[in-house]
Amino acid sequence: MRGKLIKGVGGLYSVYCDGQIYQTKARGRFRKDKLKPIIGDNVQFVPAAGGEDFGAIDEIEARKNSFIRPPVANIDLMLVVMAAASPEPDLLLADKLLLETKIKNVETVVVINKCDLCDQENIARQYRLSGYRVIMTSAKEGIGLEELKDAMMGKTVAYAGQSGVGKSSLLNAIADLQLETGNVSRIQRGKHTTRHVELISFGKDTWLADTPGFSLYENDMIDPQELKNFYHEFLPYDGKCRFLGCNHISEPGCAVKEAVQNGLIAEERMERYALIYDELKEKWSKRYD
Repeated sequence: MRGKLIKGVGGLYSVYCDGQIYQTKARGRFRKDKLKPIIGDNVQFVPAAGGEDFGAIDEIEARKNSFIRPPVANIDLMLVVMAAASPEPDLLLADKLLLETKIKNVETVVVINKCDLCDQENIARQYRLSGYRVIMTSAKEGIGLEELKDAMMGKTVAYAGQSGVGKSSLLNAIADLQLETGNVSRIQRGKHTTRHVELISFGKDTWLADTPGFSLYENDMIDPQELKNFYHEFLPYDGKCRFLGCNHISEPGCAVKEAVQNGLIAEERMERYALIYDELKEKWSKRYD
């Protein structure tokens, strides 16, 4: 039988297939091959026979994408969530998350929650100029929830962002999932409330990944020379810079920098691009240490 792995705790895996959930364990050969099932995997499995407590996962199908921290696979849509206020938006973290979804070729929507607290049109403008869909929401006031729900339907969805931005509150407001939430502490750090990865059914062919993490994030190692290729807003200027291989940092005759000056690319996002470039450059120089 073929199913989707929706939960795993202590070596026991819940597999969804045709409206039923089967309890399974992974075959011992997966451990020998150093391959571990992760939430979101599509698997071939044998259900428990008479007298058996658990079925067995026979095969893990090829993953279209996967994340290490937290471990989750086959994500169709990533919601990068930030708060308009409380906590203050961490746009550098948001850009790192967007970079990772671009590398893994995952569709992404930027969600600005708590928009009832203050106007963050400047942040929305930055990401719209970057080619991202932006949805303004308020879990408390019910703003933008239908638009967000429509974007999620028919997909396996994960959400990422700082703690305390209201990720679980949003999903509770949309689907009454009763996810545990935490208030933002006095030092403006949200409380981690989700402790394991689990896919939650949300309508036909729609799954929500309730995950710990996706908040304090470091990108995987990539060559800093490749960074520019993952910024959608740079693509119209490809090949138009004075120097072949321009990284759009400090090179003269840079078409991207000119676009920033003309207001076609957000200056703030360009500044964060330079910070990420410098971080990657330092990591890359130490890759053999």
